[in-house]
Amino acid sequence: MSDTLTDIADAAEQLCDPRQHAEPRWEWDTNRNKKPLKPHVTTVPGLIQQLRDQAEPGVDGEAGGAGGARAVPVAIDAVSLLAAISLGAAMRAKQWGINLDERTTPEEHIRGLVGLAGRRASDEQYELRRELRSWAWQAEIITGWRTPPRELVAPCPQCGARGTLLAYAAEDNPRARCVGCGAGWAEVPHQDEGSIRILAEHVIAYQKQAGTTMAAARTAAVADRRRREGKDAA
Repeated sequence: MSDTLTDIADAAEQLCDPRQHAEPRWEWDTNRNKKPLKPHVTTVPGLIQQLRDQAEPGVDGEAGGAGGARAVPVAIDAVSLLAAISLGAAMRAKQWGINLDERTTPEEHIRGLVGLAGRRASDEQYELRRELRSWAWQAEIITGWRTPPRELVAPCPQCGARGTLLAYAAEDNPRARCVGCGAGWAEVPHQDEGSIRILAEHVIAYQKQAGTTMAAARTAAVADRRRREGKDAA
């Protein structure tokens, strides 16, 4: 299996399948040394199901106070992403000839796409990988598994859009992407990604140029104000 197909399968698994999560535990001995305990292992649903759970209003029985249980509001970002995944997966499944009458959920659509990915052209595989990974990244942020991204102050070097470059913290492979055109960068880039080091150079160069331009504009404004003040005094 190629790296692209492996990435597609991994992203689909994150979105669709339950997984085990190991929560580290520690204790302190009498000498105040920190010692690891056996991790607490739980099974958590796939990211799409986690979005569903956040998208549905619930009841919090522990925080009702004197008024009893209170309603837990719907997470609008979860509703929005869930709708985008459902629509996007259904549209691509239909394009690829998947029977939508037999496969009705976004998980079933995505699994069907994974099964057909090996028969599609390489550019279609890259597009599917980018889409699935984008959904997984956003879902991890909304559900609390990933640190929210930081906006990079620079236009996208691919499409020129402003306010669309986001940097994602990851210890193993820091990444950035443009939410406008879908271009991506990574420390260890895949075939359809650029080097995050080159992107960093672009951001730094832009910020230096922007700083120089702003300084020149301030200097010109001060000079213009002084000229006007001199004319008024005369």
